[in-house]
Amino acid sequence: MKAMNQQSLDSERTLIMTPAEYESQIATHFDELGYRTRQTAMSGDYGVDVFAENADERLAIQVKMYGTARRVNRQMVMELHGAKDYFDCDRAVIATDGELLPDAREVTEKLGIQVLTVPAIVSDFSATDATCVSLGTASGEPTSGSSLNGEEALSFDQIWTHHVMPLAGQLLRGKGDRTNFIDKVDWAGVWRTSSTGRSSRIDIEIFRLAINHILRNGSITRDEINQNYAKRASSGVVLILSQVPMFELTDNPLTLSLRLNNLL
Repeated sequence: MKAMNQQSLDSERTLIMTPAEYESQIATHFDELGYRTRQTAMSGDYGVDVFAENADERLAIQVKMYGTARRVNRQMVMELHGAKDYFDCDRAVIATDGELLPDAREVTEKLGIQVLTVPAIVSDFSATDATCVSLGTASGEPTSGSSLNGEEALSFDQIWTHHVMPLAGQLLRGKGDRTNFIDKVDWAGVWRTSSTGRSSRIDIEIFRLAINHILRNGSITRDEINQNYAKRASSGVVLILSQVPMFELTDNPLTLSLRLNNLL
């Protein structure tokens, strides 16, 4: 019974943890290993969430808190590999509380990308709690970077937690007779069923990009969302984010804008 209660408690803690908190946990892990770490903003990082460096190497770390909802795919691995080279890092690391798809695992082994499995639990954590799978090396000189704060990331987490997650179980109506029933919302994305009965998931990454773009620039158009998301779910993203009180939806072109007089 005690083990079952502890397992239940850990599950609740996992659900409470946000991606920003999980990134901080990963940064702490590398701090404990003797690296100096810097977390990036949650947009515009080219797939790198944490940089870690010591006297010998600089690491580009991608953090994916998916649990059992999703698995890391090959495209994410390739994006990280390119970002590692772009930022002149020596090695790339994927840190996740979930699993990789088989072809993604194959790519990490081929490219020498380390896979670090860390449970997403809000509790004391030490470097010994992590599991390393696949380790490779690369050449390059470590470079230093300027400090960035987590204000933008926290704003995304607040909007997602307080305004998007509560949409689960609701029927959203778009233009005409188009509807989206929101089946589920978690830190992997939004599961929805359209008016035609088609079920699909919109990944959280495009929501993060759109929300952070609005917070940083004041607005984002549907066309800009389309340009950054190959799965062509911009109409669903716009419909869902138009439910957020501090966002305003306007036409010609279809645009989501920040209402400056609204607070969280």
